Amino acid sequence: MRPFRRAPADSTASRMPTRDVRFAIDARIPRFWYRGACHVTRFFDAFSVMFPLGERFFIESVRPFRDRVGGNAELAADIDAFVRQEASHIRVHRLYNARLASQHVPVDALEALLEKRQRNAARQVSPVTRLALTACLEHYTTILAHRLLSDPAILDGADPTMAAVWRWHAIEETEHKTVAFDVFAAAIPNAVRRYVVRCAAMLGISVYFVIDLIYFVHRLVAVDGQTWNVRGWLQLLRWLFVAPGIFTRVMPMWLLWFSPRFHPDRLDSNAALRAARAALEPYLASAEREPESHA
Repeated sequence: MRPFRRAPADSTASRMPTRDVRFAIDARIPRFWYRGACHVTRFFDAFSVMFPLGERFFIESVRPFRDRVGGNAELAADIDAFVRQEASHIRVHRLYNARLASQHVPVDALEALLEKRQRNAARQVSPVTRLALTACLEHYTTILAHRLLSDPAILDGADPTMAAVWRWHAIEETEHKTVAFDVFAAAIPNAVRRYVVRCAAMLGISVYFVIDLIYFVHRLVAVDGQTWNVRGWLQLLRWLFVAPGIFTRVMPMWLLWFSPRFHPDRLDSNAALRAARAALEPYLASAEREPESHA
């Protein structure tokens, strides 16, 4: 493998580098790796269970439009970089989820629910609508990533390996936050139709997203025998809505989606992204590699 060559500052390779990251996600990591808190740990773990199939859906929704972007070489390159980064996320979260499965978390059963829904979507929903749903879900990952990166203290006290996993994932979600939206915009040139489709898609997918997240967290907590641990649920609710207030802080960012002039770049994460990259620079630099050219 040739060493990674840093590209000019504004190139796709510089903005969205391909990284061959490796994490030691193994039995040495505490079961409740987030400050010993079962319910908060399982909140993160529930996202990990969702990610492999979710990221695959994103890839399968965006990639078919690569040859339809009207000669926009930069956007085509962005799509390639997006696919590579999402493929890395699938690989890492498969490893993460193997650890969860060893704890008797029903990873396969939960993935089967998502798989069934994705098969139905493939049959019943148009490619453009799947692209719109992807752009919506990418907005969720963008705003949650922004929250993690803008307040590094959120992951203070967590197991260092798991904190690195989530910071790395947040960095890459921020790096490619515009891609699905830009491809969607190219797919629907009419601004009014585009606005109606993306708002309807966000309202629809948000119902499924919230229900699935609650259900997945509940299933994971049940494995630990903590379903009726009221104190644990209250701790999670306080973490989500009070301090650090993950959901309350991202709600204004979520609402930006409904502005007719919305674009992901309106959420300025540059300073937080630079700081996060610098904090993980020794690790990330060793993982960067030169991407293969598109066939």
